[in-house]
Amino acid sequence: MNHRRSVAIPICLTVSALIPSTATAQVSGIVRDAVTHQPIVDAQVKVQATTISTRTAPDGSFSLPGAIGTDLWVVAAQKAYYEEPVRVTTPASGLVIDLEAVPQGTNPNYNFISPSACGVCHVDQFTQWTGSPMAKAGGNTWVYDIFDGTGTPGGMNGFVYTRDSVHRTHSPNSECASCHQPESWIKEPFRALEPIDDLSINALHGVSCDVCHKVAHIDETKLNYPGIHPEAVTFTLPASGPNQVAYGVYGDVDFEEPYIMRASWQPQLSAEVCAACHQDKNDPDEDGDFEEENGVISEPTYFEWKDSPYGDPESPYYATCVGCHMPPFGAEYTVQGIMDPDPPARDPNTIRNHALLATGDMVGDAADLDLEVVVTGSGVEARVVVTNSSTGHWLPTGVTIRNMILHLRAWRIEDNLPLVHTGAQLVDALGGVGDPAQGYYAGQPGKLFAKVTHDANGVYPVAFTEATGVVYDNRLLPLAADTTAYTFALPEGGGTYAVQARLIYRRSFRALVDAKGWTETGHGAPLQDLEAPYFGQLMAKATWPNETIDVPLIDPSLRPEASLELGPNPTRGPLRVDFVLPHADHARVRVFDLSGRHLATLLNESRGAGRHGLQWDPRSNDGAPLPAGVYWCRLETAAGVGATRRFIVTH
Repeated sequence: MNHRRSVAIPICLTVSALIPSTATAQVSGIVRDAVTHQPIVDAQVKVQATTISTRTAPDGSFSLPGAIGTDLWVVAAQKAYYEEPVRVTTPASGLVIDLEAVPQGTNPNYNFISPSACGVCHVDQFTQWTGSPMAKAGGNTWVYDIFDGTGTPGGMNGFVYTRDSVHRTHSPNSECASCHQPESWIKEPFRALEPIDDLSINALHGVSCDVCHKVAHIDETKLNYPGIHPEAVTFTLPASGPNQVAYGVYGDVDFEEPYIMRASWQPQLSAEVCAACHQDKNDPDEDGDFEEENGVISEPTYFEWKDSPYGDPESPYYATCVGCHMPPFGAEYTVQGIMDPDPPARDPNTIRNHALLATGDMVGDAADLDLEVVVTGSGVEARVVVTNSSTGHWLPTGVTIRNMILHLRAWRIEDNLPLVHTGAQLVDALGGVGDPAQGYYAGQPGKLFAKVTHDANGVYPVAFTEATGVVYDNRLLPLAADTTAYTFALPEGGGTYAVQARLIYRRSFRALVDAKGWTETGHGAPLQDLEAPYFGQLMAKATWPNETIDVPLIDPSLRPEASLELGPNPTRGPLRVDFVLPHADHARVRVFDLSGRHLATLLNESRGAGRHGLQWDPRSNDGAPLPAGVYWCRLETAAGVGATRRFIVTH
């Protein structure tokens, strides 16, 4: 075992004469390939655990004028080579540092190192990773419900890839396992997810230590290939013997135990490795090329970051994926225990949390919400500005079921009477068709932010595997702002008024949550999309005239409700639609399918108070008969959603 490698310092006159050095350099030398003795260009040479570093010139030479001291570890590193340390006392010139190439290849008999074994030395990192979304990726129930319907009791409802996908014959396994069960996938690419009730130890490891730290190379021309696709991501799974490797981002490691760990610098672990699973495009023509223009990007996060100020190293906003999602946690040492009893003390800002903070940990700081309100003689006017102020990618990001809802309410403070919304800015149907008191915000004052895709038949929203185009994408770019305006009528009798705007994050469109019957996240946590009072995760809130006022619990007796009745239900023919308006109002009656897709508008005009009726032959707006199935009919008034009823069409 070699905790600190004893490497002779070749301060040799013959060698020194061949190596250019700067007169002011405290440490200088050359970095070479250990076998060919050819110079290695652009290698990193660094004084361990400091910011003193440089890159080698085309002739392999380097100089470190800032390196001053005794018994310094100077470490040379280049991608695909083992890191090589030398111990120096300055000044030291004429150093020759030979780097040994890492043997490449994938050993089919390789046994992935258990995360608990890594935890013997890396105690903090293992503790943080345990229980994280990465550790739980292998048994994500939502993934199983979308893939084969086996994750939860309602998993066979809604879209199921193995049953419903147009690609299920050509690609029966899809690529789900590449990101969620990578240990199994790496050794056998294009395999299916393992049966959820019979997961192997490899699947149960999820995205493990050994998966990330065995990534030798990311092909940056193929980042849209889904998951850890073998054409995009190269792994090093060594044969048995002294060729063990652990890739990392420091590039200044001196520890070596050949059968346990030898360090190799891999700067792509700061960002590009994240693109493997967070930058995907589908393949509608099934030709195996995921970089074609005809594909639709389903996981857009990496390029959203790369194309933003946060992805520009020259920008003051620059931050890598690791910089945000793996923040420092105050430690000075990356290792603990007897394997390395004297590790280097590092700047705590360079030691990263391996819990890998995800959506639930970060959306509360992602956006700013500004609310301006003016009361005029005719109504209350509200202006809302949502700004993606702190996120290095679009908001929301991730798979296309993620969405964000801006929801407004206005009321009279004296009696909590809700004010009637008279504006046209409403939450899209994907905000959920139903009772707003249960989180169905479609038709309410506000806005839904999402990337909504359609299939070859124009149906939307669809699973990303089926997408052939984008219906709309109104998500917020980094540092961008969105402004919307709302008007509310003043009630009789006057009074004082309040307005509140809330920005809410949802993991899925509400219709999909309802179809699958999800009550928990894919990792088993309570699903906030179903929990009052926000029915999603609160991102930001603004209240006028001041933040001490909160939205009241509305007494239904103070809010006259419209009503809606349908019959016969189920129906084989025309459907009678009867509705009651408590006062003269603008009424709109629309029909949606269970996914929230608008199919038909039956009425859109002003009507007086009282009972009204119409008869409708179940057809879409283009005249096509509705197929047998379950649908929603919704009455909307100027105040928002008046009533919603479900009906069934049979043939």
